[in-house]
Amino acid sequence: MYGSEDPFANGWATSEPQEAPQSFPVSEQSFSVSATPSDISAKVPPQYRLIYDKVRSHISSVSGLQAYVLSPLITENYLTSYQASRIIDILYDHNLMPPNIENNFFYVLGLVALEIDVAGSGDFVTLQFKLNSGLPPLPADAATLLIADSTTEPDVLQDSQPNKVLDPLTSQLANTNLLDEFPGKPVNWDSTETKPTPFIAPKSDLHAQDHSALSLDPDATVPDSIHVNDFDYLAKHVAEIRDQFKPLVEGEHKIKIKEVPEKEGLLFKHINYAITHEIPLGMNGHAGVKKVIRRYSDFVWLLEFLLKKYPFRVIPGLPPKKFTDSQFLQRRRRGLHRFLNQLVKHPVLKQEPIVITFLTVPTDLVSWKRQARIDYSLEFKGEKISTNFINSIWPSVGDEFLNNWKNAEDNLPRLIEVWTKIVMLVERHEKRQQQIAFDNGKFVEMITKFSDLDETLFPHKITDNKVISTSNSSDTSLINDSLSNISAFFNKASTLLIDESYIINTDILEKFKNFLDCLYSLQELFDRAKKLSINTIPQLQQRIQENEEKHEKLSNDDVDIKGSELVKLRQAIINDKQEMFQQLNKDWLIKECCFEEFVMFQETQFLISEAWCDWCRGRYKFQDKFFGLYEALNDEVTSEMPLQR
Repeated sequence: MYGSEDPFANGWATSEPQEAPQSFPVSEQSFSVSATPSDISAKVPPQYRLIYDKVRSHISSVSGLQAYVLSPLITENYLTSYQASRIIDILYDHNLMPPNIENNFFYVLGLVALEIDVAGSGDFVTLQFKLNSGLPPLPADAATLLIADSTTEPDVLQDSQPNKVLDPLTSQLANTNLLDEFPGKPVNWDSTETKPTPFIAPKSDLHAQDHSALSLDPDATVPDSIHVNDFDYLAKHVAEIRDQFKPLVEGEHKIKIKEVPEKEGLLFKHINYAITHEIPLGMNGHAGVKKVIRRYSDFVWLLEFLLKKYPFRVIPGLPPKKFTDSQFLQRRRRGLHRFLNQLVKHPVLKQEPIVITFLTVPTDLVSWKRQARIDYSLEFKGEKISTNFINSIWPSVGDEFLNNWKNAEDNLPRLIEVWTKIVMLVERHEKRQQQIAFDNGKFVEMITKFSDLDETLFPHKITDNKVISTSNSSDTSLINDSLSNISAFFNKASTLLIDESYIINTDILEKFKNFLDCLYSLQELFDRAKKLSINTIPQLQQRIQENEEKHEKLSNDDVDIKGSELVKLRQAIINDKQEMFQQLNKDWLIKECCFEEFVMFQETQFLISEAWCDWCRGRYKFQDKFFGLYEALNDEVTSEMPLQR
């Protein structure tokens, strides 16, 4: 699927609807209202139009829709407050506003009919499917209720009292009395009194602030938290998150990267990198070797994209474009190698279509970007926080997580400093091995020269009629033979040292640096979370409270201008509550995302084990071979070199 040479073959790069042979809408089409008003009017029961004609003048806003349609149905137990809040969510999510537009209102009644028929079935996709055969009718009694004249004029600003457990997030927008005072005190997540109070972080750390008190409607019943402090359930949840992430370097998925020999460009030369792997990326990723050519600037663009779309994920960093030493090309290639291998091990980032394209589509990336439609929006745009996280996970581990997050953030710079020194020591050890190998070569050279010159001092080669040469002949020859054995030892030792140095430099040292990269990536996440998780929830809360007080005051004063002022204030309150709902939702999604990343990061501790285990195994093998060389040398030299005549 993603291995296609045509970057547009998969359809994800364009927002245009894809052709499909089915008679029902495909997933992309199901989330866009494409039918015309006449099409929908022909597929709705007659009662829909009767209700619309009755209430159309009163439902220009969500408050009017609640007062004239949803609240009566809730009062008569056709709907629950939670079901009504879900319907309003769908209106906002799919741009079905304002509700007094005929099309939009018919969608509302269709959702209501689905919810009354089967609770939980009132979703937009089901509604679109129902359009093929016609929207379902409301129960006759419910339709009569909405058409009948009411003896009292509904209060547009007053919502009905909830009669069921509410969604703790969506109820903030859908089931809040605009004239009631906004909650100013924390609400316990657990219905029991044993639940500890929510952890409130220092105000200087905006990310760690707990807004749980704002996420529940003041009149709503606290949802059942069946897994709060359920250790087995929480341990399983954490284990499932950690199981998604396998960071070991020697894992099953590895990417290889090498420099392409020729440099391209007329004026400014640049180096290309050939990337090869056999990773089955994407849902239908095919097996087999994949090869793409990328430039360093392509890596930079990929990182910039990931930082914009996934700012609350642990994203690996890139090596500098240039290093200060003479081996900067090799160091940069290894840094790019670590970057890619860390990327494909992340359970979320490896599924990103841009990452898949980067690793599979052989097209030149610069040309591809000119044609592609790339979505830079935040990863969880349009998503809604799960009630399980709010009701079960966060009340149980929120305090622990925020404290661990804070401790890690405070101590990470020191950890990075210490591990950097460890990396330097490992690198220095490798350089010492190279220096010892060089010195061993000098040993061989000097011993050879000495053996060639010792004839002048200890004559022994020509023994005919030469007394001194004859007396030295046997002993000096044995000494020179042993010196040759020592030279051979130094040659073998040099080879062994060079081999060990190569293994340390290309394998073991990279594993130490890989963990260092992870530490830096986490530190950058801390910095981004602190900068990007700022919100205006307290200011919105204060403004809503002030506007509600002002609205109540104007409502009680007999002033001619109060009508227009009330409309403006009412709309301002609704807009602020909608904005606060969006910010609360985003705040919870950020918490959940950072929690998952911090939990997954715990798996990187095994990178420490991997690095040191490889170092110990390598040293053991080296020392074992070295011991064999010394043992053989000792046997040869001590048994053959004469100590006296």
